Amino acid sequence: MIVQEEWVSINTTPDVVERWLTEPALLERWRSPLVVLDPLEGDLMTPGSLHKLRLKPLALAGAEYLVAEREPGRILLTISGIWRGTELWRWFADGPRTVVQNRVEYEVPNESLRVFVVGVGRLLAELDMRLQLERMRQQIEGPPGRPAAPAERAQRISIES
Repeated sequence: MIVQEEWVSINTTPDVVERWLTEPALLERWRSPLVVLDPLEGDLMTPGSLHKLRLKPLALAGAEYLVAEREPGRILLTISGIWRGTELWRWFADGPRTVVQNRVEYEVPNESLRVFVVGVGRLLAELDMRLQLERMRQQIEGPPGRPAAPAERAQRISIES
């Protein structure tokens, strides 16, 4: 079993994170450009809905994702196809911030593909997971603050003894 997991802390509420995980227009703004997500049955991220996730680097090969569970702060998807397993999205308040977890546990039944996934593919997937969570954070929080003006930068202060 291959397990990949990433976390991010976002300056927002859990309700806002849930919208960014479940509303198609918002999801498109941060989701990996390497992924194509096609609805097969039901609305995106609703319980019982089925989606085909295809990977551009693998000539759009992919797997079906079924929303098995959805409750406040948690979405669990089951995966079937050229890889099999589960994907968990979990989010919870931590003071004024919300912590978001994305955890994927899967197996690759095809031995030839498994060799690729365990080698290079796994590293690329981990990087892509990290980047997409960072894109989500940036989309929700907005652009980074403006650079500090010269007067606001750290200054050397002399202290007389």
